[in-house]
Amino acid sequence: MARQYYYFIAGLPSISLDDSKLAITPELFRQEAIQQLSKQDYNLLKLLHLPDEIANLLLSLYKNSDKQPSPEGLNSPEYWEEYLDFLRHKADNPRLDTPPEYAYLPGFIARITLDAMTQEELPHPFALEHQLLSHLFDFAKEAKNKFIVQWFELQRNIKNILTAINGRNHKMEFASYLIGEDDTVTNLSKSHAADFGLGKDHPLFNEIMRIWEQNNILYRERGYDLLRNKWIDEQNFFEYFNIDRILGYYSKLRIINRWLIADIKLGKEVFHDTLNKLENSFEFPEDFNIRIKHK
Repeated sequence: MARQYYYFIAGLPSISLDDSKLAITPELFRQEAIQQLSKQDYNLLKLLHLPDEIANLLLSLYKNSDKQPSPEGLNSPEYWEEYLDFLRHKADNPRLDTPPEYAYLPGFIARITLDAMTQEELPHPFALEHQLLSHLFDFAKEAKNKFIVQWFELQRNIKNILTAINGRNHKMEFASYLIGEDDTVTNLSKSHAADFGLGKDHPLFNEIMRIWEQNNILYRERGYDLLRNKWIDEQNFFEYFNIDRILGYYSKLRIINRWLIADIKLGKEVFHDTLNKLENSFEFPEDFNIRIKHK
């Protein structure tokens, strides 16, 4: 039976996407959660940050000074620099034990990153990101927690649908950038229908399409987060004092906090980042390589 956290959950303040100030920040929430949750349940909370951790790892690997590290990551740039140093040592000594501070990272991160680092040339960053995210979503499928499994599935579907819509709108090949192998991915990659053959049987696609059709990019991003917020409420409707309720609350807290610290640049950055990924990932799949710099 799942552990119940009556006092912790009962003491959490109410939050809403309309809040102009948070009674508790994500950082303070984690400080309290690490005291209240079992180690296993707290590790589930940390899994929610893995997409941002992967993004920050890639920034360190490719020495990308044009981007700032994601504030949603749990670890500093120095952490990732030291992690890459550890992987370089591991390349020379495969039996080297993993230090405790890296033990929570899924094994595929070290395996894929190390493989990329030991090639003569680093693969294109978007290709490596795609590989890492593909393994992340596969990894999440095996989690022994319903919220984690279905949350990452939602994130994957949103990502794939937006990739397909933007790719088609800008007349770019996008099929190779879709993540996973299911009926939705098959339709998105092969169908020439206006709705990618998904129709009314795929309510998520219809909701995303309605949001995407708005002209204001900030409204779009707000709409996607409203969709996520609604999904959490529906997912946890009958969950009261267990870890799923906590994971949902924390996910909503992160969404609200992101908007409170965001500025007008957010929508443009998201839009141009999407275009940049599409353009660089598909037009030049073989030519863009970066020679690795060994220390």
